[in-house]
Amino acid sequence: MAVWRKLRDLGALYLQDGVAALPEDAVTREQMEWLQLRVREAGGEATLWEARPGTVAEEGELVGTFRAAREEAYRALIAGAERVRRKAEMGGGADLSEPLGKLERAFRVERRRDYFRSPLRAEAQEALRAARRAVREGPKDEGARVAEGGL
Repeated sequence: MAVWRKLRDLGALYLQDGVAALPEDAVTREQMEWLQLRVREAGGEATLWEARPGTVAEEGELVGTFRAAREEAYRALIAGAERVRRKAEMGGGADLSEPLGKLERAFRVERRRDYFRSPLRAEAQEALRAARRAVREGPKDEGARVAEGGL
């Protein structure tokens, strides 16, 4: 279970039972070697294999699958940030710093998993900035909401 969680945290794609894929870079390589060592220390067996997709098309599919996973997460972050922003602008009453902080932490996690730079990354970052500004500035006055078409 710990191995599965670590692979999930790294953003690995499960290709089939016992086979997960990660792009090779210095960070994933180090993490996988660390994970292999932990498995062996616990009395298990672990082997790291390096593999490449057989064709350019297969590589494109794999990259697309990695991007799709991150885009789904970014869409959820964008929606959450927009909810926090709207609540802050409407004077939601509750302290929104905690939910915003959770969204910002989740964004940092997704950014680390975003090996192929999803186009939604910048949109998610901007949505979080807008939410942070709204939380800092507080509710908009009635005239500003009417002028923006908010009522």
